[in-house]
Amino acid sequence: MVEYLKPGDELSMNKFGLGTFVVRFEMPTNFIDDINKMYDDAKDLPEHNKNLAGKIEDEFSITDILTDDMRNCFLTCFRQYLQVVQKPLWHCKLAGAWINDMKAGEYNPFHFHQSSLSYLGLSSVLVLKRPSTYGKEYSRDDIPSNGWLEFSGGQQDPLSVSQLRQDAQVGSFYIFPYTLLHGVYPFNGTDEIRRTLSFNCDLFTEMQHQMNEIASEKNLNTSSKKFSTVEDQWSTEDDSQVRANPSAWI
Repeated sequence: MVEYLKPGDELSMNKFGLGTFVVRFEMPTNFIDDINKMYDDAKDLPEHNKNLAGKIEDEFSITDILTDDMRNCFLTCFRQYLQVVQKPLWHCKLAGAWINDMKAGEYNPFHFHQSSLSYLGLSSVLVLKRPSTYGKEYSRDDIPSNGWLEFSGGQQDPLSVSQLRQDAQVGSFYIFPYTLLHGVYPFNGTDEIRRTLSFNCDLFTEMQHQMNEIASEKNLNTSSKKFSTVEDQWSTEDDSQVRANPSAWI
């Protein structure tokens, strides 16, 4: 008798995933702290509820208050995701960003994201704060759900993973395609909030990017014919403000 494996031995193994990818990054503590402070100090942020699926009272746009360094950090993660899915030449364009302050009893039903600029894109969830407890599980406390983030996709096959449920921690940053269904379960038993930031990122293939560049150039030429000089459309002061604030173009 030939003994190929002894009890407890494990063979070397590689896993190959097909289909949709969810990628989780662990962001630096000072990055999380700076975003929380920026948000807490901000005044009169635009309400974002009407644009979102969440049953959450406090949802605010933060697109215009993020610093360039913060934007670059997010953009680096989105580009790393494209490396994972073997699309390194695709182009990223940061879109809207918002923060949800979720309280007990509130929830985010399963939904997907979309954009008016591109049918391709990535969305994300960054955990900024979370309660010390999500309260009582009223059934099956061996399979917790309160406050957890869940993704649903893939094949409905006994040998396929079609759901991913995460007890997302502060600093965890999840990136996934616009089309992937996701949601957050309600929690109870605490006055603490669960704070998350979401950022959308439109994607363009190389061909789409070139077509957009051509379209932009045509629009610029049309504008130059309509106005004899740039100053006829914008004052020098206004133009300098736009140049100093790249987010105005995003």
